[in-house]
Amino acid sequence: MNLNFQYPKDYLSYINTLENSEVYSDNGFIEFFPFNELEQINEEYETAEYVPNFIAICTNGGGVGVFINKIDKKIYSIPFVGMEEKDAVLLADSFSEFIYKFENNEIEII
Repeated sequence: MNLNFQYPKDYLSYINTLENSEVYSDNGFIEFFPFNELEQINEEYETAEYVPNFIAICTNGGGVGVFINKIDKKIYSIPFVGMEEKDAVLLADSFSEFIYKFENNEIEII
């Protein structure tokens, strides 16, 4: 799998300044995958086979992944078990919006 993908600038900026991989809100937490391990992690989850238009970037720790859509760069949640694109739930139109909504308890990743 080759993740030859132009990541959104707001995601790259955020991940490069993140001190702890876990981000908490009143609605739970998300754990970001290390950027340098994204290719390996996406291979292990077989995202290219099951959800080829998405790249997993983090998890809620309860079986749901947070993904960037490769086409529109919007942020979606998809359960890792039974992973299918039809199960994608739009969380935000951009990575910055996603972080804002998560940190301000406007979304829950379930």
